[in-house]
Amino acid sequence: MTSTHTTEASTRRQTYTVPTHINEPDKLLFGLTARQLLLLITGASLAYATWLQVLTWAMAWGVGLLWSRGLAFLAVLPLVLVTLAGAFLQIADRTLEIWVLVWLRAHLAPVTYVWRSTKWDEAEQRRLHTRNSALTRQKAQKHESEGWL
Repeated sequence: MTSTHTTEASTRRQTYTVPTHINEPDKLLFGLTARQLLLLITGASLAYATWLQVLTWAMAWGVGLLWSRGLAFLAVLPLVLVTLAGAFLQIADRTLEIWVLVWLRAHLAPVTYVWRSTKWDEAEQRRLHTRNSALTRQKAQKHESEGWL
């Protein structure tokens, strides 16, 4: 009599790690992607350069230090908001720069409008319907003659 026994090694299941985040971008620093990091660094440098420039101009015009800082803050605020929106805002799983490109393409693409009479449309529809019906009948006759039906 033969006995069948299983060893521990034969019943052990092998497990494999399946990657589930293939379409996710890699995080580089502080949980930010390379795109976000680049946008934040670029926006911060532009905001800082604008801050210094506006502060210098305001001081040269004789505006007080407090008012100069207020003007510089007002000039930098839109840059900071656009930078933060560009880095973190997503609408329908698309980044803000994709939406800007879509908007530009829609507004810059040439648009052609064609006017057609409703009488022409009705006549064209009848002609297409007649043609499609004739083609369908021809195919059915061909299949019938070949023994398909």
